[in-house]
Amino acid sequence: MSLTEPSEMVIDLTQDSDPEDQPRTNKPSFFFPSLAHHTVSSIPLKRKSDRDSETLNSLPAVTPQATNNHNYIVPRLETPRKEVISYQPLKQQQQQQQQQQQQHEHKKDKFRLFTPSPATEDISTVSVLRREIDSAELISDLELTGLSEKYYPTDAHEKRATKGTYPVAKRVRRADIPLRIGRPGPFLTEKDRRPVSQQLCETLQRKLKSINGPTVSVAPGDEKQLALDTSDFEFINEYKLRKGVSPIDREFMAGCNCINNFCDPARCGCLSVEETSDDLIIPYKRAKDDACFLVLSPDFMARTSMIYECNSLCGCDERCWNRVVQRGRTIRLEIFHTGNRGFGIRSPNPIRAGQFIDRYLGEVITRQAADIREEIAHNTKSHSYLFSLDFLTNDDDIYVVDGQNFGAATRFINHSCNPNCRIYAVSRTHGDQRLYDLAFFSLREIPPNTELTFDYNQNWQKEKTNEADPSAVKCLCGEENCRGQLWPNERKKATKG
Repeated sequence: MSLTEPSEMVIDLTQDSDPEDQPRTNKPSFFFPSLAHHTVSSIPLKRKSDRDSETLNSLPAVTPQATNNHNYIVPRLETPRKEVISYQPLKQQQQQQQQQQQQHEHKKDKFRLFTPSPATEDISTVSVLRREIDSAELISDLELTGLSEKYYPTDAHEKRATKGTYPVAKRVRRADIPLRIGRPGPFLTEKDRRPVSQQLCETLQRKLKSINGPTVSVAPGDEKQLALDTSDFEFINEYKLRKGVSPIDREFMAGCNCINNFCDPARCGCLSVEETSDDLIIPYKRAKDDACFLVLSPDFMARTSMIYECNSLCGCDERCWNRVVQRGRTIRLEIFHTGNRGFGIRSPNPIRAGQFIDRYLGEVITRQAADIREEIAHNTKSHSYLFSLDFLTNDDDIYVVDGQNFGAATRFINHSCNPNCRIYAVSRTHGDQRLYDLAFFSLREIPPNTELTFDYNQNWQKEKTNEADPSAVKCLCGEENCRGQLWPNERKKATKG
């Protein structure tokens, strides 16, 4: 090959020179004896590529002994380096140079971010660094100064607000929409096919099972009607204290000083004292047929005193004889329909005279809230189940028990002018005069399946007149001594309905 041929080749041993920095010359260069047929190109060549590096792997290493008699000294390298031989036509090299110049002008205002690898003296490491530089992400100067919308969006709040807004309602003409009849939906299950009355009966049974103590059942044939009437009623086992009602603090409560878990009736500090003497009023006695069973004494049944039972602050325990109401109901109850007087209650068990039956429960509300509820019941011609806790005080701050929506089975006890039960006030918090229990006790022996009744207006004998009021609620007890009415006027004013 002659020196004037267009294809020329250069040997780059250092690989550190830049094509733009090489001087242009038309003079032929000295070349190595082993590569005597190659000359140096006078045009700046393109940087070596990875393909050129692979080509040099097959070339022999150049040593000073291979230079013969030429006056050209080849530097000895301390570390082996790879030689690159590039064949580029003159016209093609000029085109590549122009493209590189255009790319350089286009990327003039941009920077490349890269993380260099550990530097070594090996030529392959330099190639890796250059590939990392070429593949680095381009970031403009606007992005670095915080003016880029990509990294610093200024409409983030508007986009977030747009996502949270409701879609605009579309106006649709129903007449233009064709009626399409498709496949029917899923069939109702066997549970869903049950009538509503059956579902209410199952709900009623679950409610009755939640009552503490012996079983509370419903008479056969009356379950469906009771389930409908009590669909919005819940059975509870304790008072539900509403807004404005709070029990007394424990520090103001008191208890007896009985020791060894034994409460002496002659010395118990929880019992009340006679007005005319220092004798203690003992409310309970042992039953004649069962010494382990406690009932009200006949002497106490003639009184109107409050029963003071022992509490958690006393020295005795739950086995104390003075904790009859706290131990709960001991007889079974059955709810049945009486006919013209609605639902009533009875017991399948025989009841002793003076035996505890159950408590009257409900929501404990203030006097002001009770007046509002009574007004609503009067305007809607519905029943009310209000009991005033005014045994120890009779001011405007008294509490009222409402059994309309929450209560016990005793909610269904009807009125009678000749009752067989009576309500007694029972206190377990001796320092609290506004919150106590309302307990039903039998006044005489009651045979099984006999309806339980009590007098809704126990102060009737103290009224000035016994004449029935035409506007009053009528009494339907049917007793020989029936008064013909429940209260002297139509409204009972939070007594019992």
